[in-house]
Amino acid sequence: MRILVVAAAAALCTACVSAPQNVREQASTELACDASQVEVNQIARRYLGEYALEAVGCGQRLTYQCEQAYVLLIPVGTLSCHKK
Repeated sequence: MRILVVAAAAALCTACVSAPQNVREQASTELACDASQVEVNQIARRYLGEYALEAVGCGQRLTYQCEQAYVLLIPVGTLSCHKK
């Protein structure tokens, strides 16, 4: 049964992204700062739904709102992150 849930989660979440890496790359471009100099930290989280990540680099700071994907109320990944 557990294998079926994992397989279903993987199939449903093919569009999921690695949120910290995705935010690091987005922030690197928006801050005109090398990705290696951008630090990403989670700053807020709700049980279900969205959570926030903060990107800090080159003396600047940006906040991103991310949407969590769920299968049977189990978080399986991040659908997308957008600058707040």
